Amino acid sequence: MATIRAGLTSRLIFVVLVVACLIASFVVFRSEGRQEWKGIQRDYHRVFMERVEQNLRTATEQQDEEALKKWTRLVDKAENGRGIRIEQVFLPDAGVRDLCQTCHLAVENPLFRDAANPLAYHPPEVLRDHKPSRFGCTLCHHGQGVGLSVEKAHGFEENWPLPRVPSKFVQGLCLGCHETPFRLQGAEKAELGRVLFVEHGCYGCHEARTTEDLPRMSGPFEGIGTKVYRPEWMYQWIKDPAAIRPRTRMPAFRLKDEEILHIVAYLNGQEKLPRDLASYRRKKASFKSGRNLFSEKGCVACHSDKRNKASVTDRVPNLSNAGLKLSSRWIATWLEGPADLSPQTAMPRLMLTDDERRDLTRYLKGLWPKEIEELLGQAPANLPEGGDPEEGKRLVQLMGCYGCHLVEGMERLPLPGVEVGEVAKKRLDELPFGTSDVPHTKWDWLFQKIKKPDVFQTEDMPLKMPDYRLSEEEVESLTVYYLHNADYHLPESYLCRSSPEEATLARGEWMVSHYNCGGCHQLDENVKPRVDAYIGRKSMVPPRLINQAERVQPQWFFQYLSNPVELRPWLEIRMPEFEWSYQDREALISYFRLVLDPGLLRTVKVPYVSLPVRDDYDPEVVEMGEYRVKTDKCMQCHPVSFDGELPEGVKLEDLSINLMLTKSRLRFDWVKSFLRNPDRYAGQGTKMPYVYYTPDGIARMPDPEMWIEYASLFLMFMDKVPEMPEEKAIEEVRPGTDVDWTSYE
Repeated sequence: MATIRAGLTSRLIFVVLVVACLIASFVVFRSEGRQEWKGIQRDYHRVFMERVEQNLRTATEQQDEEALKKWTRLVDKAENGRGIRIEQVFLPDAGVRDLCQTCHLAVENPLFRDAANPLAYHPPEVLRDHKPSRFGCTLCHHGQGVGLSVEKAHGFEENWPLPRVPSKFVQGLCLGCHETPFRLQGAEKAELGRVLFVEHGCYGCHEARTTEDLPRMSGPFEGIGTKVYRPEWMYQWIKDPAAIRPRTRMPAFRLKDEEILHIVAYLNGQEKLPRDLASYRRKKASFKSGRNLFSEKGCVACHSDKRNKASVTDRVPNLSNAGLKLSSRWIATWLEGPADLSPQTAMPRLMLTDDERRDLTRYLKGLWPKEIEELLGQAPANLPEGGDPEEGKRLVQLMGCYGCHLVEGMERLPLPGVEVGEVAKKRLDELPFGTSDVPHTKWDWLFQKIKKPDVFQTEDMPLKMPDYRLSEEEVESLTVYYLHNADYHLPESYLCRSSPEEATLARGEWMVSHYNCGGCHQLDENVKPRVDAYIGRKSMVPPRLINQAERVQPQWFFQYLSNPVELRPWLEIRMPEFEWSYQDREALISYFRLVLDPGLLRTVKVPYVSLPVRDDYDPEVVEMGEYRVKTDKCMQCHPVSFDGELPEGVKLEDLSINLMLTKSRLRFDWVKSFLRNPDRYAGQGTKMPYVYYTPDGIARMPDPEMWIEYASLFLMFMDKVPEMPEEKAIEEVRPGTDVDWTSYE
């Protein structure tokens, strides 16, 4: 059989191709060997071995057997390691394939606590609930998980939609899985953004998760022409709110002077109120008495009447120029029933007499600062006739005023701004950067949009969002909250919904803040209520609410929130009536329970509580409790009556609550705990003496626990006013006793 030989040309071509393939293979393998991720892994293994060996030497020197075993095992592990290889996390149900740990090998290795990226150690408190093997990396950081170069892995390629988010904004991505950042460890900046979103009324224009059903940020426009009696005040307020009230939450809109004239003309025409105005007779009113009432009735708990002193929050009006803004009869009507004029107001109905309302109106009407009067004098002279009410109405709708104010005819209009979740879904090319030089990233766009809303404005695209005068920290936190406030498209097992308890806590915290409970009541051991600065005597300040759920019966608490009856008749400050729904009162009671120490949650139950039953106890036990209460002279400070009659010869500041309320108001276990240690349960400064134990916990009488049990039972069963014993010398009461147990000085 003849041999078939290729021609010389063919053989030369074959040789050239073989050589070319060899060269190409050499170049590829050499290039592959020089890939950055391989160098990073070599560095990791080298540093890891160095640090393990150093710890091994230290353990040997210290002759620490346990440490020797540990570090010897790690040396063996390092020497027999997996070598240089690509590390992968594959989560098919979430559509995640991450090669991130190919470079970031040290995320769970505490030996690299002081290392820099890419060999940095991840904060362990976050990884405890977010194991990379379970969640990968790109769900929490974004980026292109399948890339192996820095540019590709971090998603900085031109067409990749989700580049890695910088550390200072990364908490915003928590909201892809977590419904809310409320009390979420590691998402404190996102939570601050959520709080700011609510406090500044952003929800009035932008819908967001967990902000549904919140009241409007400010009062209605209905009757505003009657409420604000000077159009000049309206004009200057719209033009520059901070010039009139430096700490106001009202933002500054970019309006032309003629546009403000139109809005003033519209607002000034809104004169119809939902109720008739109350009468007011200035001649019989006392400015001085009203000034005293402003403190005595607790107005100072929320409001300031000094221009240079802030109200409790920037949202609460500073009343230092109330006389220049408000009409007298409107003030009198407001003090009579705030919710009659503004159904969604946080201002409660105060328990004021006609004379007190008249004097407070006189005082507020007399707050007339010259600097504000001069500012009003700079307003145009043709107010309100210089504007067109219909054009003003159009501008009110265009600028989205109905987002914060209830405006007749605009109740059902869609919110003026884009939903927060929609911003999260937008691609970068959908964001209007205009002609600005802002870097083209979503976080930079959001940051600048919040900081200076008109930065992206062009002639073809006018922007309505006003200026809010926020600090850098506030802008950053709001950017974090906005960045990705929308669910990822993931299986439910990856998502973290709010539990009923978390929802109750969030609602309760908002209510306590919104209604300023801390203005009158102490809510924290280290924070005094605002009124404490104006009322020197502790006994004249409303009671503290620390561990309130441990103290009171939930049934009583609900009734009291519904109808706050007089508990301490001698106090000038009265608990007002709030316009709370059944659900609001229920939420508050549950909230106060949930903020208790975890150990108390097992014993403090709501909405019902078990109480001792008199028939379960020997009558002699109750009689001994009565003897204890009489002997310890509890009635010297505590009124014991059905009609609220006060004991004679006692200073009002020394009085405490009527003991007849014990059985309907207090929990049995709390009464016993209080008698053991009054300071712990009533706070430092209480005048309640240590009867059964000293402050150091030493018994002051034989078997104090028995006497505490008996006295507490008597208080829970008391159905008549006990007769006070005849005053006798201590020797007659307890013959042979050389200690006066009834003296607590």
